[in-house]
Amino acid sequence: MVILAVAAALVLFSACFAQSVTPDQSQSHQLWAELKQLGATAQSLHDDLPSFTCRETAKSQLLKKNKVKVQTLFVTDLRVQRSADSRLIEEMHFTEVNGRPYSGEPFRLPVEVRGGFGDGLFVFLPAIQPCFAFTLTPGRIDFESRPGARSMPDCELAGTRHGFALLDADGSITHLEREVPPEVTHRFHLADFSSIDFVSTELGGRSYPLSSKMSADVHEDGEVKHFEAIYTDCHLYKATVTVLPGTEPVTGLTPENAPPHQ
Repeated sequence: MVILAVAAALVLFSACFAQSVTPDQSQSHQLWAELKQLGATAQSLHDDLPSFTCRETAKSQLLKKNKVKVQTLFVTDLRVQRSADSRLIEEMHFTEVNGRPYSGEPFRLPVEVRGGFGDGLFVFLPAIQPCFAFTLTPGRIDFESRPGARSMPDCELAGTRHGFALLDADGSITHLEREVPPEVTHRFHLADFSSIDFVSTELGGRSYPLSSKMSADVHEDGEVKHFEAIYTDCHLYKATVTVLPGTEPVTGLTPENAPPHQ
């Protein structure tokens, strides 16, 4: 099973790069305002998104010459949790495999893709925006790596060559697609192509654009590995603890030591 990401993992950015994009003569005020709004949303997902869980209904396929050679259909209790160092970690807890209750027996998926929640808007992070040129048209914003950006150490993790996002009347993102060149996919273990549909979801009294559908393709040695997932019933993750007679309550639960969701 190959595990890939839709966006490169984030690292600590150098002080010289931790800056906001500044508008120039080629950028309209409307584009600048939209990038500022998307930047704030992306930063909020990265920094503030709380731990939550969703029902994931997905399929993982291996195709050759446009024919499905291997396919696994599955349902999981997907848990997106904050680690001790504030990273978002996605964990799948299988409940069904190929239409049957999951028995616990190990199996292999042709491909698994993660990162569509906390990193779904990676390209719009304020620290990453300088790596790209953006073009705004009604209801849509296109992005492409700036010439020479990939040779800059601070832009290597951006990974994206080009893509676009669709926006609603309020400027909120509803859909995003992006493609990555082969040399970047291999270096950073990314999917070649990915698309994400977003839906505004309230968690802990705040609204976040969470992934409602994600699909991704990986081209390798004449084969295509395709992953597609739909996410529903997303809500705050809550661990339950049963205190048995003669035992002490456990305090300070974290995603690392929390008991299974019940």
